[in-house]
Amino acid sequence: MLQRQDAKSLALFQAIQAKLSRSPDRRFYLQDARDWADMVFAERPYDIYLAEWVKLLDDALASDEGLTALYDMMLSHEQHAIDMRSSSPFAGVLTPKERTEVLVTFQRKWVA
Repeated sequence: MLQRQDAKSLALFQAIQAKLSRSPDRRFYLQDARDWADMVFAERPYDIYLAEWVKLLDDALASDEGLTALYDMMLSHEQHAIDMRSSSPFAGVLTPKERTEVLVTFQRKWVA
């Protein structure tokens, strides 16, 4: 069972993945996340998770297999994926309203 913080992060990533998968603007969001991760990695070259995000995003932009691998990482319950979500490059995907809705729903489910 995931800890609360990890479950909350997963809920946000589930919403991000759902929005990406149905969005005609998916490539824009992926490129934006990739550019952000690359920029921040240049400032923090010791952040191994950002380096991996850059690779995953490059692959996702290049092929359907890469996109599937990205989605698998985003939604995984494995410890590595939990750690990766701590360096999320997807801050711009959800609007503030969408993010709030995810967090309110998560809170309701968590305390139930």
